[in-house]
Amino acid sequence: MKSNGWSRFSWEVKDLPQTSRYIITETYGLRTASRQEKALIQQVINSCFAQESCWNDVASKLMPRLHQEVEEKFAHHREGDCLVLTHGNRVIAASVIDTSRSSDNHLITGPCITVEYRNRGFGALLLKESLLMAAQGGAEVLFGITRTNSPAARFVYPKYGGVSVPYEFDLGQSSVSHWRVA
Repeated sequence: MKSNGWSRFSWEVKDLPQTSRYIITETYGLRTASRQEKALIQQVINSCFAQESCWNDVASKLMPRLHQEVEEKFAHHREGDCLVLTHGNRVIAASVIDTSRSSDNHLITGPCITVEYRNRGFGALLLKESLLMAAQGGAEVLFGITRTNSPAARFVYPKYGGVSVPYEFDLGQSSVSHWRVA
């Protein structure tokens, strides 16, 4: 089943900020996720996708694949492929990343921010840190796929030089990180 209404963003690694410095108050923290947080991360991801109506028509096929990607990231002891933003002890945002050089989608989930913490700059912060982490895999260009009408496509992904092109893919493919241009 081919699906329309998607955008594939690309970022040139050479144009990304050279530092991962960020300033947030001491009650917030940005770090690599631990294996023990897998269930919390999955809850944040599920909640974020459920809150946006732009995902409704593809959720039944997309969410099991995202769940599978999260399971695989933590099953292979690759804790470094997921970032979390915390407020105290609470995980309020997450981003699952594919660091492989040849990935067609480095931002597997994209920055997922819980509803009550949106519009505070956390999406841009998590995007920047996700891109910097993905760049460690050696790719010269990084990619992220999202719905064209999503808040991420309108407000977050254009940051740091993100360039969008229309995108189609087969929702029947088994891996979110290896979607291909149709």
